[in-house]
Amino acid sequence: MSDLLPYLIGGLANGALYGLLALGFVLVYRATSVVNFAIGEFLLVGAYLTYTFALFLPLPLAILAALPLAFLFGLLVERGFVRPLLGRNVVAVIMATIGLAAALDGGVQLLWGPDLKYLPGSLPDLGFAMGEVFVPSRAVWNLLLAVPLGLLLLFLLRRSRYGVLVRAISEREVAALALGIPTARILAGVWGVSALLATLAGALLAVASGVGHNLVFLGLKVFPVAILGGLDSVGGALVAGFLLGALEALSQRYLEPILPGFTEALPFVVVLLVLLARPYGLFGERQIERV
Repeated sequence: MSDLLPYLIGGLANGALYGLLALGFVLVYRATSVVNFAIGEFLLVGAYLTYTFALFLPLPLAILAALPLAFLFGLLVERGFVRPLLGRNVVAVIMATIGLAAALDGGVQLLWGPDLKYLPGSLPDLGFAMGEVFVPSRAVWNLLLAVPLGLLLLFLLRRSRYGVLVRAISEREVAALALGIPTARILAGVWGVSALLATLAGALLAVASGVGHNLVFLGLKVFPVAILGGLDSVGGALVAGFLLGALEALSQRYLEPILPGFTEALPFVVVLLVLLARPYGLFGERQIERV
């Protein structure tokens, strides 16, 4: 058990970031029915913003300074790129978000270069010993930021006035417009929150692995997490993140020596198996359509 616990702690810490990133992805999909294939690039942009501020500020302040800019970045993407495409063919919107991902990827390399960069400074050390097991500072920070923020977002979505409006728009946007709900402003805010969450996840990932194109591949984990939890379930995204993080840790401990590379494919294998039994994910709402 003492040998397994470090793997599980690391897996849950990674799962917290997967869930945090998936929260923003699911929130956008639930409000606008847009599958944001540029979510990995959102994470990359946020990490580079944090890196830039960290050149002049302590790392905790750099992360805080990057969040408002990330929110503004999400607003600009929604206003200038997504909004003109709403109502178009679904395939066209998907291809447009893929094009946005390529444009952001190229823009990031043009501004900051292709080389891997490491954040100057570090977060305060919160690591502690739990019996014979040491819990690293990175795991503590991931859980300390991702879990309360995810629960807060879930509470606001269910209980706050803004959350009620988001849910109303996601159910019937035309009816929401007819009732005088400021749909455009609320949807822009949803994209801003999504970019903010991606930036926080990107900053925490960059603390451990540096800032570079590798973060885009880590950002791809959001797709199996979101699908597993249910594309319309915000709470399911957080739970699925922890589940896949723990499964990855177990695979790394027991299966990787036997099947090298299997851990990378595991999230997609798990999603495939779950969808065979539950096509809407573990917590997704079953939809019945008249044909």
